[in-house]
Amino acid sequence: MRKNNTGNFKTFWFKYSDYELKEIDKFTYITPKEDSKVAMYDPFNVSDSILVDILLIGRDVENDELKLADEKIIDFVKKYGLLGELTYLPLNTDIVKQSKVYLPVGNVVCNKETLTAGEYIRLFLKCEKKQKITIKENAKGEILELSTENEANPLAFIDRPGEYAVVFSKAYSEGVVWIMDYARRLYLTFEAIENYSKVENAYTRQKYDNYIENFNASKIACRILMHSNKEYPPVLEWNFNSLKLAIDTMFALNETSERKTVKMCKHCGKPFASDNLKAEYCSPQCRNQANVYKSRAKNKE
Repeated sequence: MRKNNTGNFKTFWFKYSDYELKEIDKFTYITPKEDSKVAMYDPFNVSDSILVDILLIGRDVENDELKLADEKIIDFVKKYGLLGELTYLPLNTDIVKQSKVYLPVGNVVCNKETLTAGEYIRLFLKCEKKQKITIKENAKGEILELSTENEANPLAFIDRPGEYAVVFSKAYSEGVVWIMDYARRLYLTFEAIENYSKVENAYTRQKYDNYIENFNASKIACRILMHSNKEYPPVLEWNFNSLKLAIDTMFALNETSERKTVKMCKHCGKPFASDNLKAEYCSPQCRNQANVYKSRAKNKE
């Protein structure tokens, strides 16, 4: 996808070198390990890989291969970091400075639509760590102070609102089912778009329409950066509120591009990436199997 847009995109996200699963009250969270190291990277540099990996997780969830999905989620967050659900989900922004956090109806994180900022942030701090987030509130639930303890938080090096101190902290965690739910929804939207022109059944077409209409990458901000060397082209710097929103954007750009690099295999339905615009199969095996089926069908005629 990056090549389709000449590579003049820029953003950043943080990831840790290792993560672990923790079960708390029969709910599984994924969180950075205590001794892991933080690193910053540009998701656009690996956009095709991110898309393929999250779509493969969604495909496993849709096919009820949950053990495979669990394994792929661990691998995914090691490569790209957690999704940043805390900053993605709220309908309002800069939530540390707000008395209330407003959430979409039917969200996967909790069964409420309004919480105090402190209540909301604590949903992502379920795992006991020596690295802690301290939240001091007044009687109205307004946050007076939010600080990190026992770690060098990456927020010190960037200009972001206070809630990002939580997202980029080792104390931060996300529910595995939250990631599964997002991956599955994205895969179903991908499947709907890729198969849309092939469907004649009215029920399936309506189902596909619903998946596509419900996909909504919102709250995107960007700016143009000029290079100090005038010979270099300007860069579009995206100010994503989360890795999840970055993935939404990559997905939308890929699916609407004439030079699509992330595709669905015509034989097995598996998502794959290829710089070859004519590529239709994820592997030589799928291509050969498809040719065998075509040959058999032709011989029956």
